[in-house]
Amino acid sequence: MSGLKTDNPVVEVWFPIEKDAEGFPKSRELEALLYNPLKPDCSICTVASIPFYVQAVAFGDTITTISKTRGQLDFAEIVSRTGYSTYRILLRSLAQSDDVLKKLLDFGVMIERVGNLVAIAAPPSGDADALVDYILDGKKRGLWGAQHGYIPEGA
Repeated sequence: MSGLKTDNPVVEVWFPIEKDAEGFPKSRELEALLYNPLKPDCSICTVASIPFYVQAVAFGDTITTISKTRGQLDFAEIVSRTGYSTYRILLRSLAQSDDVLKKLLDFGVMIERVGNLVAIAAPPSGDADALVDYILDGKKRGLWGAQHGYIPEGA
């Protein structure tokens, strides 16, 4: 299995990426997310990373997988949700990134960053309204582009 470690098992599960109205992301069709297996055959896993592009799942969700003949695990279906929401921002300037990341962490979220793209996992216990206001204010001021990834119903 790709990415499988015996001391702290983590596997990659591949998801098709749903493109937005502008066709973003143009350069990707699939995204691999890290998962912790709940069964030895990795047929049931929990999300251990924050999606940068995939909209179907959020951090901590439990899914089932399909094992492909080439050893790749593909997403099958959602088993249960944790209530986390996922947001993404595309920073216009890396010069401000440290301040932005610190402010985001003040909201009690988890973040992952690759270059100027930041994926945000917001727990169900956090102040979602304040976080969304901060994200939308930065977008309105031209500091970053923003998208939601997954938001649970009722959040």
